[in-house]
Amino acid sequence: MHHQQLHATFYVAPTGKDSNPGTFSKPFATLSRARDAVRGKIAAGLSEDVLVQIHGGNYVQTQALTFTPDDSGTEKYAITYAAAAGETVALNGGRPITGWMKGPGAVWSTHLAQVQGGQWYFRQLFVNGKRATRARTPNADDWWHITSSTANKEQPPAEDAPIHVKVSGPIKAWSNPSDIEMVYMQNNECGRKRLSIIDATGQSVTLATPNRWNPREFICDWMLSIPFAGKPCYFENALEMLDQPGEWYLDRQSGILHYWPRPGEDMTRAEVVAPVAQNTLLAVEGNHDHPVVNVHFQGLHVCYVDWTMPPWGYMPMFCCNVGVMQGAKPGHRPIEAAVEFSFAQSCSFSDGGVTDVGGMGLCLREGTSYISITGNEIANIGGGGIAAGWTNCGAGFLDAALPPAPDEFSDYRIENNYIHHCGSDLFGAVGILLMACRRAVVTHNLIHDTAYFGIGVAGNQDAKVTYSGDNLIAYNLIYDAMTTTIDGAAIYITFAHHGQGTCLRGNVIYDTHGNPHHEHWGAHPPSAGMYLDGNCQGCRYEYNVLYHNLAAGPLIFNYDGARSKNEWLDNNLVKDALPPAAYLHAVQTLAGLEPTYQQRLLNAKPNRCEFHLLGKFGDAASWSAYQYHLPDENQSVIQIIQRRPDEQQALHLNLTNMLPADHYALKAYIGSITDSNVWGPGTMPFIDDVELVDLAKLGLPAQVSGQALLDTGLTLQLGASPQVIWVVYTSVTIGL
Repeated sequence: MHHQQLHATFYVAPTGKDSNPGTFSKPFATLSRARDAVRGKIAAGLSEDVLVQIHGGNYVQTQALTFTPDDSGTEKYAITYAAAAGETVALNGGRPITGWMKGPGAVWSTHLAQVQGGQWYFRQLFVNGKRATRARTPNADDWWHITSSTANKEQPPAEDAPIHVKVSGPIKAWSNPSDIEMVYMQNNECGRKRLSIIDATGQSVTLATPNRWNPREFICDWMLSIPFAGKPCYFENALEMLDQPGEWYLDRQSGILHYWPRPGEDMTRAEVVAPVAQNTLLAVEGNHDHPVVNVHFQGLHVCYVDWTMPPWGYMPMFCCNVGVMQGAKPGHRPIEAAVEFSFAQSCSFSDGGVTDVGGMGLCLREGTSYISITGNEIANIGGGGIAAGWTNCGAGFLDAALPPAPDEFSDYRIENNYIHHCGSDLFGAVGILLMACRRAVVTHNLIHDTAYFGIGVAGNQDAKVTYSGDNLIAYNLIYDAMTTTIDGAAIYITFAHHGQGTCLRGNVIYDTHGNPHHEHWGAHPPSAGMYLDGNCQGCRYEYNVLYHNLAAGPLIFNYDGARSKNEWLDNNLVKDALPPAAYLHAVQTLAGLEPTYQQRLLNAKPNRCEFHLLGKFGDAASWSAYQYHLPDENQSVIQIIQRRPDEQQALHLNLTNMLPADHYALKAYIGSITDSNVWGPGTMPFIDDVELVDLAKLGLPAQVSGQALLDTGLTLQLGASPQVIWVVYTSVTIGL
């Protein structure tokens, strides 16, 4: 939502005073004061939109800034809190740390009296804008394993039962055991438990009570949090573990913060920040009877927010979801987020960001609908980026979760966000998680470096429940997903989708990973481009491009009928080959951030790709054709998908966007299409053996004028077997 930056109702500036009237010449100093002034306007009855213009600067906010029904707009009139045009507004929950002194060796230290006095403790540290690593052993990218444990997956230990653990690496007499955490994994999540006793002689540790395990109703997911033998692990947060650049340790008892600088970091000048704010810094919280409506935040950058680990530790099930409501009707939901919406409708968070936080980035919870999350950078997150929807699932989920109300978990728009480096601390981190939503639109997001999925999409676990569906997941660019976990994908889709189903269109996925130190479930690979699980049905997959996903290739099918229960059209599923570079460049330009946001979020020169259907007649047709045109580069890529043999057919296509006065050089590539085994039950048409071919084989010239292409189009010869043909047109200068 965009407003004129003139004629604001109230103004806020770092140089203002809260005793001011909030005018342009005498602005307020804080957002909370502006909120309270707006609250007075609302109480008197709105007769127009309200705009609070916030001048650029750093607004320190160590407690959550909360908006309630008293701060709500109406169906007719909007309340907007917007950064002034061209200015950067930071809602900052952190505190700078100074006073560094060089100690023995390479480590520097400073004393924090508030930590020693028990008023402050933090789990995150940032040096010159970069997250530092909490001291750990073994060091990053290496893992030990639990060799024995008094905990087992058959019967979880009681709440007050100490757990004794031995590991594959050397246990030392580390100081301050109660500050040390053991981090352990089982495929798609991590657990965290504090220590109580270290027995260096017996080479064992005792994990601190209390225990709080996930309810057993959730089948395999309940045991992810239990530290039984075989799980990969490491230990974190002891001074003795601080043994390489970029690591830090905070001694709770003495208040001394230790840090080993990275090369080039000068601690006399470095900007060091630790969060004071805990869990949430910006919250929109209505209630069932009075939701917050029509409230918008534009250009706000929320940063430096910690996450408070409970006394029992971090006991997740998947996707940074933790158990709530223990007992006969258990449930679960994502952990706390820096930005929270609950019982909110027709609201937005746009053109800003959430960075350098310890929990989730942004959550859309109960009672939310018609929420727009657009144009933000969400980065350097301890947990997941964005989570939305109704999360309960598992064997007992029908008993655990009340069905959604008709007006919640619906009509979200999550578009043109740059989401990266999610899951530094909590490894079930997903870039964008949709759980049982309907009419959600998730398009043109750029997502990379996520510990777990890039995007997760779940329908209804019970196919008889028809709430979820009619979602669109389109033109997202995802790479370097699954950096820390296994058993996932860049896009993971599960359960039943109803209405028109869920459409996944034009997404581009490459370079998914999987932690080699984790145990696998038998022959199950660590990851794939897309993963269909949980009897996923009712989805449509069209024009997606999946390549260079080396663990299992483009797809994992985890049940019979994944192909037949969903619709598939012209997906580029590549296992071992590589499509032409010009084609990959074109589809990557079309997917991900749109040009305006490329410039705003990446500081990159905008580049456009225009997509045209040149001929598509559905699955019954023998071929289809598409044009990807890059007007800023004056280049086009034509893709023809020949589904069945038809070597006698000459295919004629009418092209668009070619410049009449230009001449174009042509190249052509062919890839074979073969029905190949997917990992799991079933086959799919995969593209293989991509090669540059002689243009004459297709009846094409080496060079052609733009006028000829516009006048007569393109005619080429199809082949004797299913194949993909790419024709690349590049503008050239003639006569030099």
